Amino acid sequence: MKKLDLWTFLKDLLIGAVVTALVFGLGLYREYGLMRCFCDGFFVTAVFQMGVGLIVLARNKGSFDAVGFGLRSVLQTHIPSFGNGEKEDIMAYRERKSLTRKPAAPLILSGSVYLALSLIFLALYYWLA
Repeated sequence: MKKLDLWTFLKDLLIGAVVTALVFGLGLYREYGLMRCFCDGFFVTAVFQMGVGLIVLARNKGSFDAVGFGLRSVLQTHIPSFGNGEKEDIMAYRERKSLTRKPAAPLILSGSVYLALSLIFLALYYWLA
């Protein structure tokens, strides 16, 4: 990973830790067992991060470009002040969008870390129960 990707990965791990703590606290409030709270927290975080990572991956491949271009064209037709005033074709739109895409790998990798932790705590939950 590049240095920027490493920082993005660490930021995603930190955001995941916050989500895990919130789900863990909710589980404790509902008086679930400790291992179940850990497992639930890690699993919810893994599903969120991997799901968002897969959506970002699909966006990076251009899956939503036609929809975005269509909405932009409709808005420019009905609201003349929207945009920079000049019309662009779909190829120029895709090229412009491809310059600002963010990588999906840090989200998917951090979600995989939380999924592995969830599976470990799930095994401990059944082993200790």
